[in-house]
Amino acid sequence: MLKPKPLRRGDTIGLVGISGALHEPETRFEKMLASIYALGYKVVIADSCREEYGYLSGTDVSRARGLNQMFRDDRVDAVVCMRGGYGVARMLDYVDFDVIRANPKIVLGYSDITALHTAIHQKVGMVTIHGPMPDRAWMEFNDFNRESMLRALTSTEPLGRLENPPDIEPQCIVPGRCEGQLVGGNLTLIASACGTPYALNAEGKVLLLEDVDEYIYRLDSMLTQIRLAGLFDQCVGVVLGGFTNCIEEYERYALHLEDIIRDIIVPAGKPVLANMSIGHTEYKITVPLGVRCAVDAEAGTLTMLEAALEE
Repeated sequence: MLKPKPLRRGDTIGLVGISGALHEPETRFEKMLASIYALGYKVVIADSCREEYGYLSGTDVSRARGLNQMFRDDRVDAVVCMRGGYGVARMLDYVDFDVIRANPKIVLGYSDITALHTAIHQKVGMVTIHGPMPDRAWMEFNDFNRESMLRALTSTEPLGRLENPPDIEPQCIVPGRCEGQLVGGNLTLIASACGTPYALNAEGKVLLLEDVDEYIYRLDSMLTQIRLAGLFDQCVGVVLGGFTNCIEEYERYALHLEDIIRDIIVPAGKPVLANMSIGHTEYKITVPLGVRCAVDAEAGTLTMLEAALEE
C-alpha cells in the first residue's frame, strides 16, 4: 500500500466538499474554518464546499473536480472531507485515481466517505484515514477525539492498541485471533457498492463495520447483502464499531441488533469484536484503513501492527 506523509503543524489542508451540502453556510462555515486554524493548519478550499445542488455539495463533476485539484495542488499536504451525508458514490467515475496514485496524501473522513476510502484502496492501493470531519465534529472535539485524530494524522509509528474510552467496554461476540489489513467503514456504503467496480474486496482482511440512524431491519438487509456477496467468507475477522441510534421499527415483532449479528455474522466462524468506539459515536477512535492489524476478540483488543504514514 502507498503511504502518505504525516501532517505537521503549519501544513496545509485541502478541504473538499464531496458529499452532502453544508447548508447554513454563514453560521457553520466560519466556525469550521476556525476549528481548522485552531489546530495549527492552513487551508485551501474547494469550490464545491460552498455549493449546493439539492442535498449535494455541488454536482458530481464539481465535487470530483475539487477532489482531483487537491491532489494536483503542491501546496496541499492532506485532503480532508468537509462532511459526510450522501453523494460520494455518485461522483466516483469522475475521480482521477491516476492523479491520486502520483500524489499520495492523507485522506480523512468517515460515514459516506467510506465510498472514497474503498475506491482508493481498490483503484490506487493507498492507506486512508477513517476519522472525524471538521463540520461540527472539530468544533465539538472532546480531548479523546482530538488526541486520537492528531495521533493518527501525525504518527509514523504503528498506532498499537486502539483503546476505547475507559467506560466503554469492547465485546467479544466470537472468540479468536486474526491478523490482516483493516478495511471497511460504514455498512450502508459497503452494501451499496456490492456489484459495482468499487465493491470492497475483503479477502484475507479484517472487516470494520459501523452505522447510524438505521432501523434494525435495514441493518439486517445490508448485512445479508454483504454476506451473500461473500464478505464474511472472505474476511479473517470482523470489528464492529458504533451502531448508534439503530432501533427496532416494529416493537411487537422486533429483532434486535444482537439477533441479526448472531444470525448473519456469527455463522462464518470468524473472530468478531464489537462495541469499538469507531464511527458515529460520541468518542471516536481515528483509525487508518489499509494497514495490518491484529484482533483478539476474547481479550477485546484491536492493535495496529503497521505504520500508516511515512516521511
